[in-house]
Amino acid sequence: MRTRDRIAKAALALFNERGEGQVSLAQIAGKLHISEGNLWYHFRTKRDLVAALFLELEERIERNLSRELASDGKQLADFAEFARQSFRDIWEYRFLYRHRCDIEEESALALRIADLIERSHRHTERILAAMVARKLLRASAPEITELAVNAWIISRHWLDYLQERHGLARISEADLQGGVRQIFALFRPYLTDAARAQIGAEDVAPKKKVARG
Repeated sequence: MRTRDRIAKAALALFNERGEGQVSLAQIAGKLHISEGNLWYHFRTKRDLVAALFLELEERIERNLSRELASDGKQLADFAEFARQSFRDIWEYRFLYRHRCDIEEESALALRIADLIERSHRHTERILAAMVARKLLRASAPEITELAVNAWIISRHWLDYLQERHGLARISEADLQGGVRQIFALFRPYLTDAARAQIGAEDVAPKKKVARG
């Protein structure tokens, strides 16, 4: 692994564990047993490190948003996998989701975060609209917007809830699927009988179980 990538990986682990504000460049260099000068060659400031990690997160979210929607009535499975990947991304870059931007100093980053949230909302709305078209969901346009907002709130805070209530240190596919169930519980009053029949079925369950730290 290149030194730059090792630094980014170590910084991500420390930022997630302690919070960005509690981690110095010297501590990151110490964890890697490299000189601060070597670290500065790749990242002059902690803000540069945060920006690099945010770019990684953007690329992951872009891949998730670019998933093609099924055309055979399997939008429920599409949404389940989209949600599971969203949970993974939020957990693996959780310090960024807890980061509160100084609007004056980090206006560009704040705008990029807002854009990602907006795009995630629009993607969820497209999936829900496709479910309506396939007679899996009965919801008006305003209701779709409301469901998308509340689905985002669950996605954003589900793993925080598990961590705060149960001291979660690692996530499993069971944890991710638990979040999917919470979102589907939100959708349940709007689902048709055909959609309800898919809940808990193999086509909306994870394909394999893996643990992630």
